Amino acid sequence: MKFRKLVAPVIAVALFASLAFASGTTGSLSADEALTALMEGNAKFVSGDVEHLVANAQPARRIDTGTNGQKPYAIVVTCADSRLSPEILFDKGIGEVFVVRVAGNVVAPHELGSIEYAAEHLGAKLIMVLGHSKCGAVSAAYDYFTTPEALRPELSNNLESIVDSIEPAVLKAVTAGTGKAGAEDINVDEVVKQIKKKSRVIREMTETSGVKVVGGKYDVVTGAVSIHADHE
Repeated sequence: MKFRKLVAPVIAVALFASLAFASGTTGSLSADEALTALMEGNAKFVSGDVEHLVANAQPARRIDTGTNGQKPYAIVVTCADSRLSPEILFDKGIGEVFVVRVAGNVVAPHELGSIEYAAEHLGAKLIMVLGHSKCGAVSAAYDYFTTPEALRPELSNNLESIVDSIEPAVLKAVTAGTGKAGAEDINVDEVVKQIKKKSRVIREMTETSGVKVVGGKYDVVTGAVSIHADHE
């Protein structure tokens, strides 16, 4: 018991010290500037030119960010799909983009905590929820909820948590008759809303600190990212 009492304060001190260091190395781009930087990088990627990514992946860049800390100016919440690597499709190198990846680009406490950390302590002003075409997670959720309940396959608790998170988007897409592609778009919009609703930290930062939450979609064939009009 004495050991636990001693360790807890030590851990707390170490954590706050690390946060204090991080908060002193914040990025300098506004949310709009960060969005412009991402979209310009995506245009480069589409054309096959990722020179910025290559330049900012060199040993000097690694040593600089490793020694002086990271200064990401954007947070990208996206799917774990192997075709979606934000650093590549936005032509960005080490230390520029703070990435949170999970199948279906959904959010739960772990993801929300990661977003809060990057916004509050690393200074990133832009939060982008990036869905994509031909999303396996959304497709699986769509098939699951459009199958009669008695015929639905049994899912593990972990997979079920992801499918359940996508359910609202599927139901809205079915009602609207927009199919799986529509569910992908709606899912992005739902996650944008959830970030603001479920995170007091982010909600307050959008009101007082210039933080913006936007939604977008990546086309796995063309390589282009489009921003949802409601979030521009």
